[in-house]
Amino acid sequence: MLSALIPGCGSVDEDAVTIESPVDPDPAAGRRMYRAGILPSGEPLTAIVAGDVPVLGTQFSCQSCHGRSGMGAAEGTYIVPAIAGRFLFAPSPQPARPAYDAQSLARVLRDGMTPGGRILDPLMPRYRLTDIEVEALASYLAELSAGSSPGVDDKVIRFATVITEDVTEEERKAVLAVLNRFIEEKNRQTRLESERFDRGSTPASRLPTVYREWVLEEWTLTGPSDSWTEQLESRYRNNPVFALLGGLSKGSWKPIGRFCERNEIPCLFPGTRLPDAETDDFYTLYFSRGLELEADLIANHLDSNTVGAVVQVYCDTAPAQVVENLRIALEKKGVTSQDLAFDCAEPLPVNDLAKRLGEFPDTAAILWLERDQLAKLERPLPAGRLYVSSTLLQRKVNEPLLTAPGPVYLAHPFRLPGELDSALSRFRAWAKTRDVEITYPRLQAETFFACIAGSDAIKHLGRFFVRDYVLDMLDHAQGLAAYVPFHPRPTLGPHQRFLNKGGYVLPVLNGQLDASDAVWILP
Repeated sequence: MLSALIPGCGSVDEDAVTIESPVDPDPAAGRRMYRAGILPSGEPLTAIVAGDVPVLGTQFSCQSCHGRSGMGAAEGTYIVPAIAGRFLFAPSPQPARPAYDAQSLARVLRDGMTPGGRILDPLMPRYRLTDIEVEALASYLAELSAGSSPGVDDKVIRFATVITEDVTEEERKAVLAVLNRFIEEKNRQTRLESERFDRGSTPASRLPTVYREWVLEEWTLTGPSDSWTEQLESRYRNNPVFALLGGLSKGSWKPIGRFCERNEIPCLFPGTRLPDAETDDFYTLYFSRGLELEADLIANHLDSNTVGAVVQVYCDTAPAQVVENLRIALEKKGVTSQDLAFDCAEPLPVNDLAKRLGEFPDTAAILWLERDQLAKLERPLPAGRLYVSSTLLQRKVNEPLLTAPGPVYLAHPFRLPGELDSALSRFRAWAKTRDVEITYPRLQAETFFACIAGSDAIKHLGRFFVRDYVLDMLDHAQGLAAYVPFHPRPTLGPHQRFLNKGGYVLPVLNGQLDASDAVWILP
């Protein structure tokens, strides 16, 4: 994990420095330039990097290196400085340089020369920008990370966890037990920090303490999902929070994800089987793509085997979009795909499924069903190939699975049975020593990781309580991957919003999972 990134190097006395935009602002245009590398004209920025390599701003935007927050980062052995306005438009003692203004900013962007006359590394792009374009960028930088984000005051930092009403009461209590215990312990360990006396005469020693008491709210969403947005916005208006921590839903996370993107609120590792995220989403970090990842694993497996047609069976609303997306993908490959939807309260339509399996040679059926629904298979099906979902089975793969006359496969984006999971062992030890009952191991262990990740990132913010800075920190917290339970080969990194990106398709023999020849699949 990074510690004391570039903002600390400048040692800016926030009480002594008043930052003003050096230009008439057009921050919306500057924001697009900074984040996406797109000029006000709609064309991409152009630049030269490493002396003679032409690049586009869409490949090499300011955000790519300096972070969404503009608070700096580290890339390998390179230290990328903070360029948020509070640092850029103020003198810097380390390395020594005068404050930037519009003219010196244009010079460093075009020629790589700082106000102090230092030439920057060739890896810093030399952009081709007009004066108006530089002014637009400067106006955005002047307001970038200018103060603490909503949800923070001098004493507390507020969080919320979102739980939807389709979650059982037992699951809700299990997740909240972890969240509340973690926060209670954290607050107890730092309860006296706010009373520490000043230890020096430097401006930094006179700044308010960086420690805050954590306060957690539970936001329970009720009713249809199209009403969740207004519920979230109402709660946020009444009591803004700094970030969402964990959370749990059996449906699509999309309304919650869109709320976080719209309000630029970090949403750290919710428990969802259907993220339903957009390609350019930034503010929500997920464990995996859930059912969408499983669909890709199955499609990959189907590609390597002869299949005449596919029947997808489901009764819940959560898999419905996954079914539709997979159907379209399969039909583009020339594979006939049918959907078989039924009411979850009714028996599984075995006769209809058996009929469809017999309509085409080499037909495969994908059963997007939970364990109790699979148990409703009242008689054997024809000897077609069957696929089932590890997510919907709640990853309980050590219990007997489906027995059928034909081959059965499990889409499994989790660690293999029997594989060492040190992160899970660590959570179990934490829970045991704190009297937290473990009733839903995966949900609770994932919630514990969300707490660890949030705590670690916030610990390194120093006195700069900026939401985007939290996510920039996590983008560079590769070491945290060792604390991720259940998910194989997790990685953290810039622009990566899913920790786990692959999985397995495992055969089921006589109702038991066979992982002897497991092959990692990265769709």
